[in-house]
Amino acid sequence: MSFNLIHDLVMYFMIGVLLLATYVIIERLIFFAVTLREGKNVENFVHSHLHDKKLHSQIIDTFQTQTSPQAQAICAVVKATEEQHTNEQLEFIVQSIYVAKKPLVGPRLWILDTIITMSPLLGLLGTILGIIDAFHSLASGNAAADPAAVSRGIGTALYATGFGIFIALYAMMFFNYFNNKVEQINNQMKLISLTVLGAR
Repeated sequence: MSFNLIHDLVMYFMIGVLLLATYVIIERLIFFAVTLREGKNVENFVHSHLHDKKLHSQIIDTFQTQTSPQAQAICAVVKATEEQHTNEQLEFIVQSIYVAKKPLVGPRLWILDTIITMSPLLGLLGTILGIIDAFHSLASGNAAADPAAVSRGIGTALYATGFGIFIALYAMMFFNYFNNKVEQINNQMKLISLTVLGAR
């Protein structure tokens, strides 16, 4: 198997990595848009019904079928407040609910984190393999009379590095954006839970 073939396989793998990153980015964009909107609805509902004596039952009726972490957290908090707990116990219960729901907010972000780390290394690997192949061709005498062919081979090999860096930058931009959205959702969960707990 020639180094050029391995280089091509690395490039195809990098294209697959780019497509995977794009899939995760689109899926997470949709998830965060829907989740933040649902969280805002929960927040607005709680604030508008804060002094309603039937607040807890209305929260359960309205949000128990929703899948957003904020809705699940608020329903769990309401159920906890209906049990016989002291205020100190309830604070610990709310914290435990928050910790339990937190993983629902950021699944699949580890894929982008891995792509950010892996892509430049894949690009470097592709470059090294391409340059090895170019020098191997030069040493075997196939390209001795044509230095331009070696230059083209090295130029092609360098595309791998550029492509790897592009994938890493592309994934990093959205990874940082999504981390900010995770923080917003976590803050919504805290705010909603503490608001309901304070209105008890």
